[in-house]
Amino acid sequence: MEIKRTALLPNLLTIANGVCGYHALVRLGKISVGPDGNLLHGENFTIAAYLVLLGMIFDVFDGKLARTFGGGSELGAQLDSLCDLVTFGLVPAVMILRMNLEPASGGSALDAGGVGPWQKVVWFLALAYFLGALLRLARFNVENAPDESAHLAFKGLPSPAAAGCVASLVIFQRYILKFDANELQWIERWLSPSLRQTISDQIAPGIKYVLAFLAPVLGFAMVSDRIRFAHMGSTLLGRRQSFDFLVYLIFGVLFLFMVPEIVLPLAFFGYLAWPPMVIASKWIASRLGRAPREESAQGTEESEPERP
Repeated sequence: MEIKRTALLPNLLTIANGVCGYHALVRLGKISVGPDGNLLHGENFTIAAYLVLLGMIFDVFDGKLARTFGGGSELGAQLDSLCDLVTFGLVPAVMILRMNLEPASGGSALDAGGVGPWQKVVWFLALAYFLGALLRLARFNVENAPDESAHLAFKGLPSPAAAGCVASLVIFQRYILKFDANELQWIERWLSPSLRQTISDQIAPGIKYVLAFLAPVLGFAMVSDRIRFAHMGSTLLGRRQSFDFLVYLIFGVLFLFMVPEIVLPLAFFGYLAWPPMVIASKWIASRLGRAPREESAQGTEESEPERP
């Protein structure tokens, strides 16, 4: 089998995506539960989450380069799906599992052969996410078309965006667990001295439960045919943009570098929520528009005199 010269760089970027997923799994494997029930080496969550986001960047550019320079191939398509399954399917599922590690019943720490009752539940919830990513990527391989017009929208939530929701929420959780960043000192100074402690002690630990129940929602969203999501790579890089778009992009990147722990979850969950909100608003508008027409029609019928 020969590989076209134009396909070499896209394939290397795809492999880099897979390497990010592999290294993220290695990092997650270093996390364990201490004798007190707290997670040890929790900084690996942040590293693994950023590796998922780095893999997302490689995933955007490998497909774009392949379509632009005619470097697409069957090998590249299969390689892309395999790497996506690792980085955007397996890593987020394992991340959710590791976030919810707990001491096994009857022991002070998680032993090699047993898991706590809550983690048994989380195992199935994370499995729903992984199966959603698996089925989505298999369907994408069958329905994928090489032309650029086929890459302007996705049927269902793309797996990188689903992984971004998980990774960004993990980054946010690890951020507020410490909550010592200088840019957030004003919370304690201007609002309430106890608010920062409340967030780090009560809200942050609850995020792991949010992630667990979010997993099947994301898994279902990935295989849904009813909701279409924009292809952000093709949307941003594949057409002319207005001056306003340039302004929004500059300020968005500026805020991203200032507080990525806050901007990232807002961006990913905004992307997740926007299409359902558009569908819901159109449905509500159609119902509200239909009701006045029905009332008007009934009023016309009632006012019409009977014919002899």
